[in-house]
Amino acid sequence: MILYGLRGYNHGGNDLINVMSPDGKSAVEAKLDFDPREIRTEFYPEAMPQYQEMAAGGLERFIARHGIIVLEFKAWTAMKAELGNAVYR
Repeated sequence: MILYGLRGYNHGGNDLINVMSPDGKSAVEAKLDFDPREIRTEFYPEAMPQYQEMAAGGLERFIARHGIIVLEFKAWTAMKAELGNAVYR
């Protein structure tokens, strides 16, 4: 499965990553396992799954373990447009 990520920060300043895939958000949520001591999730109906770092280095380990391709905002926006509604399945 190809995974694309967009990094950011939550309101508390923790690192986070939003993840999308041509296989859809339900596939992303089902595939990406994580250690709850290192990562916590935010799932909303009309948004890409979000994974927030809870322990130092946790997000980097999560990204590496799952081979997430991290994109800058402009590339993320273009990829999301290219993939269309498939990312929301």
